[in-house]
Amino acid sequence: MEKRANFHITVELLLIKDNKVLMIKRKNTGYMDGMYALVGGHVEINESFKDAMIREAKEEIGISLNKEDMDYVCAIHTGSNSEYLNLFIKADNYEGEIINTELDKCEEIVWIDIDNLPENVIENDRRAIYNLNSDISFDEYNF
Repeated sequence: MEKRANFHITVELLLIKDNKVLMIKRKNTGYMDGMYALVGGHVEINESFKDAMIREAKEEIGISLNKEDMDYVCAIHTGSNSEYLNLFIKADNYEGEIINTELDKCEEIVWIDIDNLPENVIENDRRAIYNLNSDISFDEYNF
């Protein structure tokens, strides 16, 4: 009997201003704590990818996004113990003030120079930023 993939799907926000990308530093989540990550999360049942991105941005950093201001940048497919399909979405505009709305899960919110990322950036997010700058729309690794 053949096995079919069972994907977890996430959306992640590429919010870029003045050659800097907005990132959060994870804490108390049990996954990649102490690492810088893009704002994002899992897509819920019966939720479009852009609607998921709008929800996650509001939940994590308090801003409002509009579907018209978002573009799909790339997808990254990773495999290891479980399979993930991560969709990276760039937003050109947002409304509201960026604030840390998840103090229990986020140590800080920072703008980081995309040409000088620190070592502790989650690999998927590092690859997405590279893919954005290199016009790569699909990437996969860890197989």
